[in-house]
Amino acid sequence: MNNKTDKKLEDAMLNMLAGVKDFRKQEEEKQYKKYWSEIKVPFSLKEGLGKYTKYELDEIRKSLQIKNVSNLKKDKLIDLLVEEIPHYLERIYLLWDSERFHLLTNMASKEGRSKALNIADEQIRYFRANGLIYTGVHEGEKILAVPSELIEQINALKSNIEARGTIKRNTEWIKLTGGLLYYYGTLNLNQLIEMLEKYTKEPLNLRDYFQVIHDANDFRKQFYIDEEGFSHLRVFDPKKVLQEHKSRKSLPFYPLTKDQLLTAGEYNFVERNKGYAQLVSFLTENFKIDKAAADQLAEECVYATKNGDSPNDVLQYLSRMLEFENKETLHKLIDNVVFLMNNTREWFLKGHTSTELSEVEKTGNKNNSKRVEEIKVGRNDPCPCGSGKKYKKCCG
Repeated sequence: MNNKTDKKLEDAMLNMLAGVKDFRKQEEEKQYKKYWSEIKVPFSLKEGLGKYTKYELDEIRKSLQIKNVSNLKKDKLIDLLVEEIPHYLERIYLLWDSERFHLLTNMASKEGRSKALNIADEQIRYFRANGLIYTGVHEGEKILAVPSELIEQINALKSNIEARGTIKRNTEWIKLTGGLLYYYGTLNLNQLIEMLEKYTKEPLNLRDYFQVIHDANDFRKQFYIDEEGFSHLRVFDPKKVLQEHKSRKSLPFYPLTKDQLLTAGEYNFVERNKGYAQLVSFLTENFKIDKAAADQLAEECVYATKNGDSPNDVLQYLSRMLEFENKETLHKLIDNVVFLMNNTREWFLKGHTSTELSEVEKTGNKNNSKRVEEIKVGRNDPCPCGSGKKYKKCCG
Protein backbone atom coordinates (compact mmCIF):
# COMPACT_ATOMS: atom_id res chain seq x y z
CA MET A 1 0.00 0.00 0.00
CA ASN A 2 2.76 2.39 0.96
CA ASN A 3 4.70 1.55 -2.18
CA LYS A 4 1.62 2.31 -4.30
CA THR A 5 1.10 5.61 -2.51
CA ASP A 6 4.74 6.54 -2.97
CA LYS A 7 4.51 5.69 -6.68
CA LYS A 8 1.40 7.88 -7.06
CA LEU A 9 3.13 10.77 -5.31
CA GLU A 10 6.20 10.33 -7.47
CA ASP A 11 4.12 10.27 -10.66
CA ALA A 12 2.17 13.34 -9.53
CA MET A 13 5.41 15.18 -8.80
CA LEU A 14 6.88 14.25 -12.19
CA ASN A 15 3.71 15.38 -13.95
CA MET A 16 3.75 18.68 -12.06
CA LEU A 17 7.41 19.29 -12.96
CA ALA A 18 6.69 18.48 -16.59
CA GLY A 19 3.79 20.94 -16.53
CA VAL A 20 5.99 23.66 -15.05
CA LYS A 21 8.65 22.98 -17.68
CA ASP A 22 6.08 23.19 -20.51
CA PHE A 23 4.63 26.42 -19.10
CA ARG A 24 8.09 27.98 -18.82
CA LYS A 25 8.91 26.99 -22.38
CA GLN A 26 5.65 28.51 -23.64
CA GLU A 27 6.36 31.75 -21.76
CA GLU A 28 9.89 31.91 -23.17
CA GLU A 29 8.57 31.38 -26.70
CA LYS A 30 5.92 34.05 -26.19
CA GLN A 31 8.50 36.52 -24.90
CA TYR A 32 10.91 35.74 -27.73
CA LYS A 33 8.17 36.37 -30.27
CA LYS A 34 7.29 39.67 -28.57
CA TYR A 35 10.90 40.88 -28.60
CA TRP A 36 11.97 39.52 -31.97
CA SER A 37 9.02 39.75 -34.35
CA GLU A 38 9.49 41.27 -37.81
CA ILE A 39 10.08 45.03 -37.74
CA LYS A 40 9.78 47.46 -40.63
CA VAL A 41 12.57 50.04 -40.89
CA PRO A 42 12.19 53.00 -41.05
CA PHE A 43 9.11 53.35 -38.84
CA SER A 44 7.38 56.17 -37.02
CA LEU A 45 7.04 56.53 -33.27
CA LYS A 46 3.31 55.96 -33.63
CA GLU A 47 3.90 52.72 -35.56
CA GLY A 48 6.38 51.49 -32.96
CA LEU A 49 4.04 52.20 -30.05
CA GLY A 50 1.15 50.64 -31.95
CA LYS A 51 2.71 47.19 -31.53
CA TYR A 52 2.58 47.48 -27.72
CA THR A 53 -0.30 46.38 -25.54
CA LYS A 54 -2.27 48.87 -23.46
CA TYR A 55 -0.50 47.56 -20.35
CA GLU A 56 2.93 48.14 -21.93
CA LEU A 57 1.94 51.64 -22.98
CA ASP A 58 0.86 52.37 -19.42
CA GLU A 59 4.30 51.22 -18.24
CA ILE A 60 5.91 53.74 -20.60
CA ARG A 61 3.55 56.43 -19.29
CA LYS A 62 4.61 55.65 -15.73
CA SER A 63 8.29 55.62 -16.70
CA LEU A 64 7.86 59.08 -18.22
CA GLN A 65 5.98 60.16 -15.06
CA ILE A 66 2.86 61.24 -16.95
CA LYS A 67 0.04 61.45 -14.42
CA ASN A 68 -3.77 61.64 -14.39
CA VAL A 69 -4.27 59.95 -17.78
CA SER A 70 -4.64 56.30 -16.75
CA ASN A 71 -8.19 56.16 -18.18
CA LEU A 72 -7.15 56.98 -21.74
CA LYS A 73 -7.92 54.39 -24.40
CA LYS A 74 -5.04 52.87 -26.32
CA ASP A 75 -5.17 55.13 -29.40
CA LYS A 76 -5.39 58.30 -27.30
CA LEU A 77 -2.56 57.09 -25.05
CA ILE A 78 -0.38 56.48 -28.12
CA ASP A 79 -1.07 60.03 -29.33
CA LEU A 80 -0.08 61.40 -25.94
CA LEU A 81 3.14 59.36 -25.86
CA VAL A 82 4.05 60.50 -29.38
CA GLU A 83 4.00 64.05 -27.99
CA GLU A 84 5.80 63.30 -24.72
CA ILE A 85 8.60 60.91 -25.73
CA PRO A 86 10.56 63.61 -27.66
CA HIS A 87 10.46 65.77 -24.49
CA TYR A 88 11.75 62.80 -22.51
CA LEU A 89 14.56 62.39 -25.04
CA GLU A 90 15.58 66.01 -24.49
CA ARG A 91 16.51 65.22 -20.87
CA ILE A 92 17.61 61.59 -21.23
CA TYR A 93 21.25 62.59 -20.77
CA LEU A 94 20.49 63.58 -17.16
CA LEU A 95 20.23 59.86 -16.30
CA TRP A 96 22.17 57.91 -18.90
CA ASP A 97 25.82 56.89 -19.02
CA SER A 98 28.14 56.62 -22.01
CA GLU A 99 27.19 53.00 -22.78
CA ARG A 100 23.49 53.69 -23.32
CA PHE A 101 24.13 57.07 -24.96
CA HIS A 102 26.61 55.60 -27.46
CA LEU A 103 24.15 52.83 -28.24
CA LEU A 104 21.46 55.41 -28.99
CA THR A 105 23.66 57.74 -31.06
CA ASN A 106 25.17 54.80 -32.94
CA MET A 107 21.70 53.79 -34.12
CA ALA A 108 20.90 57.35 -35.17
CA SER A 109 24.10 57.57 -37.24
CA LYS A 110 23.17 54.32 -39.06
CA GLU A 111 19.72 55.30 -40.34
CA GLY A 112 18.05 54.44 -37.06
CA ARG A 113 19.17 50.85 -36.49
CA SER A 114 22.06 48.63 -35.35
CA LYS A 115 22.65 44.92 -34.77
CA ALA A 116 21.41 43.63 -31.41
CA LEU A 117 24.66 42.20 -30.06
CA ASN A 118 24.91 40.69 -26.57
CA ILE A 119 21.77 42.34 -25.27
CA ALA A 120 19.99 40.62 -22.38
CA ASP A 121 16.25 40.49 -21.71
CA GLU A 122 16.83 42.83 -18.77
CA GLN A 123 18.09 45.58 -21.13
CA ILE A 124 15.30 44.94 -23.64
CA ARG A 125 12.69 45.41 -20.90
CA TYR A 126 14.42 48.64 -19.88
CA PHE A 127 14.31 50.02 -23.43
CA ARG A 128 10.71 48.94 -23.98
CA ALA A 129 9.74 50.84 -20.83
CA ASN A 130 10.82 54.22 -22.21
CA GLY A 131 9.55 54.07 -25.80
CA LEU A 132 12.82 55.20 -27.38
CA ILE A 133 14.40 51.96 -28.59
CA TYR A 134 12.62 49.01 -30.23
CA THR A 135 13.71 45.44 -30.96
CA GLY A 136 12.84 43.15 -33.85
CA VAL A 137 14.09 41.11 -36.79
CA HIS A 138 14.91 42.94 -40.03
CA GLU A 139 16.19 41.12 -43.12
CA GLY A 140 16.92 38.06 -41.01
CA GLU A 141 18.94 39.93 -38.35
CA LYS A 142 18.06 40.92 -34.80
CA ILE A 143 18.24 44.69 -34.54
CA LEU A 144 17.71 47.63 -32.21
CA ALA A 145 15.98 50.58 -33.82
CA VAL A 146 14.71 54.09 -33.11
CA PRO A 147 11.71 55.83 -34.73
CA SER A 148 12.65 57.95 -37.76
CA GLU A 149 11.40 61.28 -36.34
CA LEU A 150 13.77 60.97 -33.36
CA ILE A 151 16.98 60.51 -35.39
CA GLU A 152 17.69 64.20 -35.95
CA GLN A 153 17.04 65.00 -32.29
CA ILE A 154 19.40 62.21 -31.17
CA ASN A 155 22.16 63.41 -33.51
CA ALA A 156 21.81 66.93 -32.09
CA LEU A 157 22.50 65.58 -28.59
CA LYS A 158 25.96 64.42 -29.69
CA SER A 159 27.12 68.02 -30.08
CA ASN A 160 25.42 69.23 -26.88
CA ILE A 161 28.29 70.16 -24.54
CA GLU A 162 26.11 70.07 -21.42
CA ALA A 163 24.81 66.62 -22.35
CA ARG A 164 28.32 65.26 -22.91
CA GLY A 165 29.53 66.64 -19.58
CA THR A 166 26.58 65.18 -17.66
CA ILE A 167 26.95 61.77 -19.31
CA LYS A 168 30.64 61.74 -18.40
CA ARG A 169 29.72 62.55 -14.78
CA ASN A 170 27.04 59.83 -14.68
CA THR A 171 29.42 57.25 -16.13
CA GLU A 172 32.00 58.08 -13.47
CA TRP A 173 29.41 57.85 -10.67
CA ILE A 174 28.18 54.45 -11.85
CA LYS A 175 31.65 52.95 -12.37
CA LEU A 176 33.10 54.31 -9.13
CA THR A 177 30.13 52.92 -7.20
CA GLY A 178 30.51 49.53 -8.86
CA GLY A 179 34.27 49.50 -8.26
CA LEU A 180 34.00 50.41 -4.58
CA LEU A 181 31.43 47.67 -4.01
CA TYR A 182 33.47 45.13 -5.95
CA TYR A 183 36.40 45.59 -3.59
CA TYR A 184 34.63 46.44 -0.31
CA GLY A 185 31.37 44.47 -0.68
CA THR A 186 29.01 46.63 1.36
CA LEU A 187 29.22 50.30 2.34
CA ASN A 188 26.75 52.37 4.31
CA LEU A 189 25.53 55.58 2.71
CA ASN A 190 27.90 57.87 4.61
CA GLN A 191 30.92 55.74 3.71
CA LEU A 192 29.92 55.64 0.06
CA ILE A 193 29.33 59.41 -0.16
CA GLU A 194 32.66 60.14 1.55
CA MET A 195 34.56 57.86 -0.82
CA LEU A 196 32.83 59.15 -3.95
CA GLU A 197 33.58 62.75 -2.98
CA LYS A 198 37.19 61.78 -2.34
CA TYR A 199 37.62 60.29 -5.80
CA THR A 200 35.56 62.87 -7.73
CA LYS A 201 37.03 65.76 -5.68
CA GLU A 202 33.70 67.53 -5.48
CA PRO A 203 30.52 67.48 -3.33
CA LEU A 204 28.01 64.81 -4.34
CA ASN A 205 24.58 65.98 -5.47
CA LEU A 206 22.58 63.27 -3.68
CA ARG A 207 19.31 63.77 -5.55
CA ASP A 208 20.95 63.52 -8.96
CA TYR A 209 23.21 60.68 -7.84
CA PHE A 210 20.34 58.50 -6.58
CA GLN A 211 18.33 59.06 -9.76
CA VAL A 212 21.29 58.10 -11.93
CA ILE A 213 22.16 55.02 -9.84
CA HIS A 214 18.59 53.70 -9.68
CA ASP A 215 18.14 54.15 -13.44
CA ALA A 216 21.47 52.44 -14.15
CA ASN A 217 20.44 49.54 -11.93
CA ASP A 218 17.17 49.23 -13.85
CA PHE A 219 19.18 48.93 -17.06
CA ARG A 220 21.62 46.39 -15.65
CA LYS A 221 21.49 45.00 -12.11
CA GLN A 222 24.97 45.35 -10.59
CA PHE A 223 24.30 46.15 -6.93
CA TYR A 224 21.43 46.43 -4.49
CA ILE A 225 20.36 48.86 -1.82
CA ASP A 226 18.79 47.93 1.52
CA GLU A 227 18.76 49.10 5.13
CA GLU A 228 22.45 48.20 5.46
CA GLY A 229 23.49 50.43 2.57
CA PHE A 230 24.85 49.64 -0.90
CA SER A 231 26.08 46.12 -1.69
CA HIS A 232 27.67 44.30 -4.60
CA LEU A 233 25.17 41.96 -6.24
CA ARG A 234 27.13 38.90 -5.09
CA VAL A 235 27.21 39.84 -1.38
CA PHE A 236 25.28 37.19 0.59
CA ASP A 237 25.09 38.96 3.96
CA PRO A 238 25.57 42.77 3.95
CA LYS A 239 25.16 42.96 7.72
CA LYS A 240 27.98 40.45 8.21
CA VAL A 241 30.27 42.44 5.90
CA LEU A 242 29.64 45.65 7.86
CA GLN A 243 30.19 43.81 11.15
CA GLU A 244 33.54 42.53 9.90
CA HIS A 245 34.49 46.04 8.80
CA LYS A 246 33.56 47.37 12.25
CA SER A 247 35.61 44.68 14.00
CA ARG A 248 38.68 46.02 12.16
CA LYS A 249 38.34 49.67 13.12
CA SER A 250 42.08 50.26 13.11
CA LEU A 251 42.46 48.73 9.65
CA PRO A 252 41.94 51.31 6.88
CA PHE A 253 40.18 50.37 3.66
CA TYR A 254 42.71 49.19 1.10
CA PRO A 255 43.85 52.29 -0.86
CA LEU A 256 42.65 51.88 -4.43
CA THR A 257 43.42 54.24 -7.29
CA LYS A 258 40.64 55.90 -9.22
CA ASP A 259 41.64 53.98 -12.35
CA GLN A 260 41.39 50.68 -10.44
CA LEU A 261 37.85 51.54 -9.34
CA LEU A 262 36.74 52.68 -12.80
CA THR A 263 38.05 49.42 -14.26
CA ALA A 264 36.36 47.33 -11.55
CA GLY A 265 33.12 49.21 -12.20
CA GLU A 266 32.81 47.67 -15.66
CA TYR A 267 29.98 45.16 -16.01
CA ASN A 268 30.97 41.60 -15.07
CA PHE A 269 34.47 42.63 -13.98
CA VAL A 270 36.50 40.02 -12.09
CA GLU A 271 40.07 40.68 -10.98
CA ARG A 272 42.07 38.10 -12.90
CA ASN A 273 45.32 38.22 -10.95
CA LYS A 274 48.19 35.71 -10.94
CA GLY A 275 46.33 33.26 -8.67
CA TYR A 276 43.26 33.42 -10.91
CA ALA A 277 45.28 32.80 -14.08
CA GLN A 278 47.16 29.89 -12.47
CA LEU A 279 43.93 28.20 -11.36
CA VAL A 280 42.32 28.56 -14.80
CA SER A 281 45.45 27.15 -16.45
CA PHE A 282 45.59 24.24 -14.00
CA LEU A 283 41.91 23.38 -14.52
CA THR A 284 42.15 23.34 -18.32
CA GLU A 285 45.32 21.24 -18.26
CA ASN A 286 44.14 18.64 -15.74
CA PHE A 287 40.39 18.32 -16.28
CA LYS A 288 38.19 17.88 -19.32
CA ILE A 289 36.86 21.43 -19.40
CA ASP A 290 37.45 24.37 -21.74
CA LYS A 291 38.74 27.81 -20.76
CA ALA A 292 35.25 29.33 -20.45
CA ALA A 293 34.17 26.66 -17.96
CA ALA A 294 37.44 26.96 -16.03
CA ASP A 295 37.03 30.73 -15.94
CA GLN A 296 33.54 30.35 -14.50
CA LEU A 297 34.80 28.00 -11.77
CA ALA A 298 37.63 30.39 -10.88
CA GLU A 299 35.18 33.28 -10.70
CA GLU A 300 32.99 31.33 -8.28
CA CYS A 301 36.07 30.68 -6.14
CA VAL A 302 36.78 34.41 -6.04
CA TYR A 303 33.26 35.32 -4.91
CA ALA A 304 33.20 32.49 -2.38
CA THR A 305 36.40 33.93 -0.89
CA LYS A 306 34.97 37.44 -0.87
CA ASN A 307 31.90 36.14 1.00
CA GLY A 308 34.08 34.55 3.69
CA ASP A 309 33.87 30.90 2.67
CA SER A 310 36.63 28.61 3.91
CA PRO A 311 39.06 26.74 1.62
CA ASN A 312 37.22 23.56 2.51
CA ASP A 313 33.92 25.10 1.35
CA VAL A 314 35.50 26.09 -1.95
CA LEU A 315 37.16 22.70 -2.46
CA GLN A 316 33.92 20.87 -1.64
CA TYR A 317 32.22 22.95 -4.33
CA LEU A 318 34.93 22.11 -6.87
CA SER A 319 34.75 18.40 -5.95
CA ARG A 320 31.10 18.43 -7.11
CA MET A 321 32.10 20.01 -10.42
CA LEU A 322 35.24 18.00 -11.17
CA GLU A 323 36.40 14.38 -11.17
CA PHE A 324 39.78 13.71 -9.54
CA GLU A 325 41.84 10.96 -11.12
CA ASN A 326 44.41 10.79 -8.30
CA LYS A 327 45.49 12.36 -5.03
CA GLU A 328 48.37 14.22 -6.64
CA THR A 329 45.95 16.19 -8.80
CA LEU A 330 43.82 16.96 -5.74
CA HIS A 331 46.86 18.22 -3.80
CA LYS A 332 47.90 20.48 -6.67
CA LEU A 333 44.34 21.78 -6.96
CA ILE A 334 44.36 22.59 -3.22
CA ASP A 335 47.63 24.50 -3.66
CA ASN A 336 46.20 26.53 -6.53
CA VAL A 337 42.93 27.27 -4.72
CA VAL A 338 44.68 28.33 -1.51
CA PHE A 339 47.03 30.60 -3.48
CA LEU A 340 44.06 32.22 -5.22
CA MET A 341 42.18 32.70 -1.95
CA ASN A 342 45.20 34.14 -0.16
CA ASN A 343 45.59 36.73 -2.93
CA THR A 344 41.93 37.67 -3.41
CA ARG A 345 40.82 41.07 -2.08
CA GLU A 346 38.25 40.18 0.54
CA TRP A 347 35.14 42.08 1.56
CA PHE A 348 35.59 41.13 5.22
CA LEU A 349 39.17 42.50 5.13
CA LYS A 350 38.19 45.91 3.71
CA GLY A 351 39.68 45.10 0.32
CA HIS A 352 42.96 43.67 1.59
CA THR A 353 44.18 40.14 0.85
CA SER A 354 44.99 37.76 3.69
CA THR A 355 48.57 37.58 2.36
CA GLU A 356 48.96 41.36 2.64
CA LEU A 357 47.74 41.39 6.23
CA SER A 358 49.92 38.40 7.08
CA GLU A 359 52.95 40.28 5.71
CA VAL A 360 52.04 43.29 7.85
CA GLU A 361 52.06 41.08 10.94
CA LYS A 362 55.38 39.52 10.00
CA THR A 363 57.03 42.95 9.86
CA GLY A 364 55.92 43.58 13.42
CA ASN A 365 53.01 45.94 12.79
CA LYS A 366 50.69 45.49 15.77
CA ASN A 367 48.03 48.03 14.78
CA ASN A 368 45.45 45.48 13.71
CA SER A 369 43.09 44.54 16.52
CA LYS A 370 42.23 41.18 14.95
CA ARG A 371 44.82 38.67 13.78
CA VAL A 372 44.35 37.46 10.21
CA GLU A 373 46.22 34.35 9.11
CA GLU A 374 46.78 33.01 5.65
CA ILE A 375 44.11 30.59 4.55
CA LYS A 376 44.85 26.90 4.73
CA VAL A 377 42.95 23.61 4.87
CA GLY A 378 42.79 22.41 8.48
CA ARG A 379 43.93 18.85 9.20
CA ASN A 380 40.68 18.15 11.05
CA ASP A 381 38.46 19.69 8.34
CA PRO A 382 36.42 17.33 6.12
CA CYS A 383 38.55 16.28 3.18
CA PRO A 384 37.75 18.34 0.06
CA CYS A 385 37.68 15.21 -2.06
CA GLY A 386 34.22 14.51 -0.67
CA SER A 387 35.04 11.22 1.07
CA GLY A 388 33.52 12.37 4.37
CA LYS A 389 36.75 11.61 6.25
CA LYS A 390 38.94 14.15 7.98
CA TYR A 391 41.60 15.70 5.75
CA LYS A 392 44.44 14.19 7.87
CA LYS A 393 42.89 10.70 7.59
CA CYS A 394 42.41 10.94 3.83
CA CYS A 395 44.24 13.05 1.24
CA GLY A 396 46.21 15.01 3.86
